Amino acid sequence: MRGGSAPGVGPRRGRARAGVLALGLALVAAADPSLLAPPADARPARAERERAGETQPSRKPDGPINIVVSIGSQRLWVYDKHGLVDTSIVSTGTGGFPTPTGVFAVIDKEEQHYSNIYHGASMPFMQRLTMSGVALHSGVTTGRPASHGCIRLPHAFAIKLYRMTGLGARVVIAPNEPVPREIAHARLFSRKEAVPDPEEAGASPLRRAAVETGIELQRATGDARIGKITAARARELQKLPISVLVSKLEGKVFVRHGFRQLLEAPAAVREGSRALGTHVFTAVEPAGDGGAMRWLVLSVPDSPHAEAGRRRVSRASRSEAEPALALAAGPPSTPAEALDRIELPQEAVDRISEMVGPGATLIVTDHGNNREMRSNGTTDFIVLTR
Repeated sequence: MRGGSAPGVGPRRGRARAGVLALGLALVAAADPSLLAPPADARPARAERERAGETQPSRKPDGPINIVVSIGSQRLWVYDKHGLVDTSIVSTGTGGFPTPTGVFAVIDKEEQHYSNIYHGASMPFMQRLTMSGVALHSGVTTGRPASHGCIRLPHAFAIKLYRMTGLGARVVIAPNEPVPREIAHARLFSRKEAVPDPEEAGASPLRRAAVETGIELQRATGDARIGKITAARARELQKLPISVLVSKLEGKVFVRHGFRQLLEAPAAVREGSRALGTHVFTAVEPAGDGGAMRWLVLSVPDSPHAEAGRRRVSRASRSEAEPALALAAGPPSTPAEALDRIELPQEAVDRISEMVGPGATLIVTDHGNNREMRSNGTTDFIVLTR
């Protein structure tokens, strides 16, 4: 056959059909040009959707945030000083790898991270909670337990959350659905101006300038030694508010800034045989004159021990059972009752009051030191309630 026409179709009939097809395409294009447009590249379209809002929070967080993860509901909530910011389904640990419950903080972040435990598995928008490998990250999320201990997030929400947080962002993982509540109490710290050093106060402007120059030189030298990335992390940690931990088990109060310990002092708890509970108090903003702060509180219930004994926490200790957590008898105190029962040395109260500000947290708990809470500057306070 000539002219490339189909078998059994003559040249004239083929040309006629081609003309009809061309006319039909022209009519379709006139009605809706997008129907004939070439398919768009999926990657630019996805990037455009992300810029347009799929990966943007429903509103910008105001002040410090608290992230709450519920094991029972398989859901995550983000709160700021005004209330709920955003929420999402999650998938937490299953089988022999349950997600630990308790009080954590974001201790590291990487947009593209690969697991050094699970054969280089991709963990996009990773936010590390423990040095043993528990993290928030993008992954297959069904609203049911499915991970090896991490908290998987839908991809778009993982990007949202990554953009909302910084190092030190507080994360509470609980069996239920705790919600931050406002609390006012005389034992909560108020901001107090530090008493200046008499020698520093009387220093001449020239001496102060020399001291500042020396500090800058030391910082530049240190940055050159440890590298830009580590130096940037160190500067971010220096901007963090303080964290305070009162442990009934240890009988002490501890203060950390930038994941490094600043203070340790004795702490007495009245009615020692009674459970104190675990309560996380967050200073969200100044409240009027006189240094008073507005505080919110989250209470974290203890979880059953059954899964704690089976939990595997790292590649180096996969078959090592996590020690059982000893609990005090009876129902835990309410947040206000817990504060009433604590006695701190006045010197410690004064020093903490000089450092407290928006974002500062006070954690009051029955529990003490644990394998996840490091003292080498790599983690904030971590409380394991399971």
